[in-house]
Parts: sequence; structure tokens; C-alpha cells
Amino acid sequence: MTQSETERHFEMNDLDQRMRDAYKEGQPVLSKAQAKHAGHKTFLLACALVSLIAILLAILF
Repeated sequence: MTQSETERHFEMNDLDQRMRDAYKEGQPVLSKAQAKHAGHKTFLLACALVSLIAILLAILF
């Protein structure tokens, strides 16, 4: 291999590694069904928290 071929080889390896790192750090893409399910779970959690706070306030006052 010549010097420039060696340099290109190392540059490509570096680029490949940076692409793998970027892929690992990327955020996953949710499907519509997954997003709907997550939104439903968030709503139920918020309702549970409001109910818990209301019960605690009723007991304390």
C-alpha cells in the first residue's frame, strides 16, 4: 500500500467508528402505535398522581 492508500484506509476506519458511535447515541424512532401507547401510559400516570394528591389532601384537611 502506498502512503495515501494507508491514510485513506485509516480515515475510513475512523469514519466507520464515528458512524457506529453516532448510531449508538441516536434516539430511537417510535412507531405510531408505540407513541400512542406511551401517551396513554403518561395520561394514566398523571391521573394516578392527581388521585393520590387528592386523597392525601382529603386525609390531611
